[in-house]
Amino acid sequence: MKRITWTLSNGFATLLLVVGTLLALLTLITSFGTTISVDAMVTAAVLWLAGVVFLHPAPAKILLPIVGLASLSIGYATYFSTAGSWLYATLATIITAVIISYGLSLRKTIRQHHSHWYD
Repeated sequence: MKRITWTLSNGFATLLLVVGTLLALLTLITSFGTTISVDAMVTAAVLWLAGVVFLHPAPAKILLPIVGLASLSIGYATYFSTAGSWLYATLATIITAVIISYGLSLRKTIRQHHSHWYD
């Protein structure tokens, strides 16, 4: 199990994750289905993803829910932006999850092989 050491980067990551979560919850409670909520959910997704990028090491118990939440928030934004199209919302959710998962594993691979670039 990876342990998180509290550095400035991890503190900033935690702040981004908390602010993104509070923004999403407040948005869903106060303005569900409006254009403001669409913008807020996209912003929350960006905050969550930025938080994961700054979190080192990102444990799976944090990484997987964040990928799921970010994907669902993009699906939510797509649903209300396309006048209620479940097809587009589902596709947006799946595509976002795949892209985020690939991007985060690609980042991990690059970091692992970085020490061999100058050999």
